[in-house]
Amino acid sequence: MRALKTIATVLGTVALTGVAVTASAAPTPTEAAPASTQAAPGCIGASFSEKRALNSGEAICKGDFLVRMQPNGDLVLRVISTGRACWASHTSAAGASATFHGGNIQAGLRPYVQIGSTRVGGDYNLGDPGTNANVNSKGEFWIAYAKRGWC
Repeated sequence: MRALKTIATVLGTVALTGVAVTASAAPTPTEAAPASTQAAPGCIGASFSEKRALNSGEAICKGDFLVRMQPNGDLVLRVISTGRACWASHTSAAGASATFHGGNIQAGLRPYVQIGSTRVGGDYNLGDPGTNANVNSKGEFWIAYAKRGWC
């Protein structure tokens, strides 16, 4: 009965009739949230575009996934909660940024991400060249309309 009074105090007035209730304490503000709900260090949002490059050490994040431009020049998609790498660009241009370049459909040029001297290709779709490189909450890394990496 004491536990029910405590639960009622926390949750407000509750009508309970013959129901066994099990409650777990809510985390205190000093307890760390699970890694999957914390913003990753250096996260600038869920995408980058021609207006904003992804600089060395920065990441784009969504849900439990991030794409980080590592200081060694490799662009890597990871699961935040486990740290597991799912995809990498296999580029090595120490200190480089990842820069999105939009396509030009009339000229037949596809969008891409430039890392040092390497281009990671994207694609356009139905007359739309695309505007960014992004990560989604399903763990997919897209360059415009081309899925380039996934977990």
